[in-house]
Parts: sequence; C-alpha cells; structure tokens
Amino acid sequence: MRAKILVTVPLTEPETGPMALRLLQEVGDVDVRPMGMDELRRVIADYDAVIISVWHRITRDIIDSAPRLKVIGTASVGTDHIDVEYAESKGIKVVSAAGASTYSVAEFTFGLLLMMVKRIPENMERVRGGEWGSLLTPGIELFGKTLGVIGLGRIGGYVAEIANAFRMRVLAYDPFIPSERFTEVHAQRVDNLHDLLRNSDFITIHTSLTRESRGLIGKGEVNAMKDGVYIVNTARGEVVDENAILDGLRSGKIAGYATDVLTGEPPTEESSPLLRAFRRGEVRNLFITSHIAGVTRESIKRYTLYTARGVRDALLSIMR
Repeated sequence: MRAKILVTVPLTEPETGPMALRLLQEVGDVDVRPMGMDELRRVIADYDAVIISVWHRITRDIIDSAPRLKVIGTASVGTDHIDVEYAESKGIKVVSAAGASTYSVAEFTFGLLLMMVKRIPENMERVRGGEWGSLLTPGIELFGKTLGVIGLGRIGGYVAEIANAFRMRVLAYDPFIPSERFTEVHAQRVDNLHDLLRNSDFITIHTSLTRESRGLIGKGEVNAMKDGVYIVNTARGEVVDENAILDGLRSGKIAGYATDVLTGEPPTEESSPLLRAFRRGEVRNLFITSHIAGVTRESIKRYTLYTARGVRDALLSIMR
C-alpha cells in the first residue's frame, strides 16, 4: 500500500526539487502544497507523512488530529518546533535535514566572531561619518586565544576545525559526544561547563534546544566567564537567558554578543529582551541577524533533499 505524503514547502529548487519529489514518489503519492498553519491543521488528518518547515508548529493537538500520521519530516536541522517526545510516544517517526547546513552555520559563526573582534561595523560607520585612520578601531587577534565551543556536534566540530586553522586553543563541552570526536577535531574536552566559561576568551554556542539546554547560559554562567568575553550564538535563542546576556553587556562583563537566534521566533520586543534593546540602541556591541546562518545557495539545495530521503527511508522501514 502506498503512503499519502504532504509536502508543505515548495520544491522549486531546480536541481534538488525534482530529486526530492522522485524519492518521495518511490513510496507514496505526493501532494506538494505550500501552506500555513491554519490549512495544515485542516488537512493533516488525510496523510501518512508530512514535510514541514521550521515555521510550522507541530503540537500535541495537531498530532492527535492526525491518526494515520506515521512520519513527520522537517526541512530544517532543529526539531524544537515539533513535540518530538509526544510524536514518538504515538509511534510517529520524526526526521530532519541534519547536516544540511553544517558548513553554512559554522562559516557564519566565524563571520560574526570576526565582525565583532575586528570592530568592522564600527569602523565602517566612522568612515561613513567622514573619519579615516587605522588606529580608530583597533581589533583583537584570534591567534593564540582560547575558543570555548558549547556543543560538539556537526556544526560545533567544524567550528573547532576552523579555529584550529586560526591557531586557537579549543575547549569543548558536550556531555553527549564520545571522546574520539574531541580528538578528531583537536579540541580539549571539558567536563564542567563552568570550567570552559572561566577559561575561554571567546565562546560559541551550538547545542540543540532541549529541556536540559533551555536557559543553559544564565546569570551564574555569565558571572563565571572571563571579563571581556565575546559570545556567538547560532544555536537557539532559548539556550541563553537574554536578560543575563543584557546585564553582562551593560556591565562590560561581555564585550560583545552576536546572535542569529532569539527567544520566541519570530521574535517580538515582548518575547525577546535582546531584540527590544537592539532596536532601541540600549547597549553597545550587540549584533543580531534574522536566523540566516544556515541559509546559503548550497544549503538550500540540501534541506528538502535530505528531508525527503529521511521520510522515504522512514516509510520504507515501516512498510517492510
């Protein structure tokens, strides 16, 4: 029996869109119907599998409304927009596009870090204002400094490898990754998060959002950091306590915070204290981008293809 599959994201990428469609057609009849949450709620009960985007929220009530659903695929790396635990308790497999944006996000992480420590935006503004001079905005070298990497999965591991090329010392904290991984990427394993925070000149965050990682960086963790630390977050906004970050920026404890993610995406000034402070110009050295780290011409080709392959394989395992 063939599955009925709903794809709520467009398959318009000319190279990988047709490939993704063919993979899904191996196991089922496919409806490609880009849609928002309201329409998804109305139609999901008719399908055995669905592919969604990061902007669709699959909650318990939606899962309960889809009795024939067997597989949820998301064209994203993260799955925090899906109640994965509840879905799996109902026998529904959840698959993502893990690995699709590894290089994109790691490169963007270093782009944000270099932008901050080299004071590039500040210098550009001074030039725009009529100033000129090499001593206006002296930056900081990465060479010989210590980078603390929180989360040593695909992205964190590649960030560590890039840091090696800058001749940095790399510390990494990830209690869920085997020791061999640390050796592979030439990172020193740190088993206590506070030890990493105390010894890092720069910190990058790459952990997925779970119950354990929500609020991982709070007031106590900021206080444990070196004075003048620089932080980059390309993971999830909720991994940090935004008010603790703001306090650190205001006191100078944190010399710079660059983030591609905020609390409650799409964020509002009510859900995200950092967004409110950024828009009002309340603190210096706060840099925010709109969750674009994983979006490149190359990664876009991978997202739907990786998800389609995962959904096809999950359906095949169920149908056997």
